[in-house]
Amino acid sequence: MGKMKKPPAWGWKCGAVLVFASFLAAGCSRSEPPAREAPPGSPVDLSTAGSVRVEVLYDGPVPTPREISMQSAPQCAAMHPEAILDPSLVVNGGRVKNALVWVKSGLEGHSFSAPPAAVVIDQKGCMFEPRVVGVMVGQAVEFGNSDPEPHNVHGHPQVVRGWNFMLARKGSSRQLTFDKPEVGIPVVCDIHPWMRAYVGVFPHPYFAVTSEAGEAVFERLPPGQYRVAAWHEVLGTLEQEVTVPARGTAGAKFVYSKAR
Repeated sequence: MGKMKKPPAWGWKCGAVLVFASFLAAGCSRSEPPAREAPPGSPVDLSTAGSVRVEVLYDGPVPTPREISMQSAPQCAAMHPEAILDPSLVVNGGRVKNALVWVKSGLEGHSFSAPPAAVVIDQKGCMFEPRVVGVMVGQAVEFGNSDPEPHNVHGHPQVVRGWNFMLARKGSSRQLTFDKPEVGIPVVCDIHPWMRAYVGVFPHPYFAVTSEAGEAVFERLPPGQYRVAAWHEVLGTLEQEVTVPARGTAGAKFVYSKAR
């Protein structure tokens, strides 16, 4: 197991006038990059392919999640008669939900085409749903608004090009594609500062977001030696080496010891 690295801290503060000015100046006129075709490479031999079963665990007492206050937007608070808890760290029985897991290296020489279907992130109840997604390079992410409230979608990447656009009406949506890999891109709504989501962009299909049980599976993986990684918005990144046997299953277990 590799050394745990903390994700970069970041934040924002934006008044309503500046938010709407940024929509007009940059966000609404931005065109998305075209989908990127897969480079030449050898296909996966499914007759020898194996799989990796991933577990992401948390060892120790879990911090009590704080309650999200929506009092600054009564129309949002009215959608939630019961308290909404901060979903940034969800642990069930020692198992971590919403960790991004992926094959970091070992797939050199293979090529993969992006799926035609978009991955959808909705804005519903003044929250992003789901909170964490993964997509391939060239695959679309569709941001939607199911609320009667206006929202914006403001990405804060470090590698790919940033974006900021408005979804003012219920039922409105917009798609983006990404031409480079990047893990854990923060996405926020500047109008409602508690709203947050994360996007991971990968050059291959061997990635997943852990379930309530803290589990994920990579299937149809060529046999060989790989470096597998797990990223979590609060807990950081862990990595380990995994050997996938031909027509067999390997295991990868990541154990986080504490939250930041």
